[in-house]
Amino acid sequence: MLGRIGKWIDERTHLSDLWRSQMVDYKVPKNLTFPYAFGVMALVAFAIQIISGIFLTMYYQPNVQTAFDSVNYTIMKEVPFMWLIRHVHAAGANFFLAIVYLHMFTGIYYNAYKKPRELTWIVGWLIFFVLLMTALSGYLLPWGQLSYWGMVVTTEIPTSIPGPLGEAISVWMKGGYELGQITLGRFFGLHIWLLPLILLGLVSLHLYLVRAAGISNPEGIEIDKKKEGVPFHPYMTLKEAAYVMGYLAVFFFFVFFYMHHFLPPDNFEPADPFKTPPHIAPEWYLLAFYTVFRSIPNKFLGFVAFSLILLLLLLLPFLDFSPYKSARRRSLFFAMYIVLVISSMALTILGAMPPTPTNAMLGLVFTAGLFSFFLSLPIISIIEWGWYKTRGGDKT
Repeated sequence: MLGRIGKWIDERTHLSDLWRSQMVDYKVPKNLTFPYAFGVMALVAFAIQIISGIFLTMYYQPNVQTAFDSVNYTIMKEVPFMWLIRHVHAAGANFFLAIVYLHMFTGIYYNAYKKPRELTWIVGWLIFFVLLMTALSGYLLPWGQLSYWGMVVTTEIPTSIPGPLGEAISVWMKGGYELGQITLGRFFGLHIWLLPLILLGLVSLHLYLVRAAGISNPEGIEIDKKKEGVPFHPYMTLKEAAYVMGYLAVFFFFVFFYMHHFLPPDNFEPADPFKTPPHIAPEWYLLAFYTVFRSIPNKFLGFVAFSLILLLLLLLPFLDFSPYKSARRRSLFFAMYIVLVISSMALTILGAMPPTPTNAMLGLVFTAGLFSFFLSLPIISIIEWGWYKTRGGDKT
């Protein structure tokens, strides 16, 4: 009976043909490595956030008088197992962004932004940017001390722009001259409706572009996938399933045993506009940008600096026009890639430390390291084009 129903549905939807064309007949390089699984891990993390967020929305109250209690009493204590859903959502946001960062650094290492994948990279950058906005808007919703004061600092950043524009942006973000009910309602709407819908559309487009352009080769050499490739299913699906199971094991280990990393004690105090915490810092995924901003004495130049980093990341396919692909075959690029990784990690660590003069100086040093990666790419590309012509067009 079930077989007849399945056949009836398939005759009208052609799902078996879609499965065959997109999974079995679709070929990928046979030498894909573990980092290529970060994409599917990010998809799983996105699904976890959507599902857990739906359940949390059922009990959360977006009101400055009741938001804190709805999170810390109704959700955490009164409704059975809702504490687990909140833990999953809070840890999931951090894991999701960690996987996205790893996915981006992998893409940079393997030069997955080069022709014909420039548009894939641009859409991926848009996903990253919207994801940061989604995480930032969700950070305010518990209406705890860190949530409140973290958003106070965030909404004051645009005031570094000279003239009335910066102040206007700050007032627009807050919905007034201070954080209140309008701010909470606005961020709640962004977090549960607008930004997730945009993310869903961008992720769908990103997946389409990945399939349309094909998965890049770790060695940086385009191959004839029909002759040299292997079927996506079962070759990649089984490997990715194993990696996803490992990811979920690590994820739930932190959910059950180390949630203090994702729910700091200070945020279990209700928001108090008259009591400023001694040290305010954004979440780890924004610390590098925060360090760049605060290390530069002039606030406007700091704002320009971290905005430029985001812009340069977007323009990466056009800054690196070398004929060679993958850091495995590019010694100069690999050296600068190491500078990028070290600078990013150092800026993140410095962001969690007090703003002392020494830390500010180190922040400037590693900010320069970050910029040096992007600014060196055109020079490296010119040098490698010279090597390419000298070798008679041999990209290997």
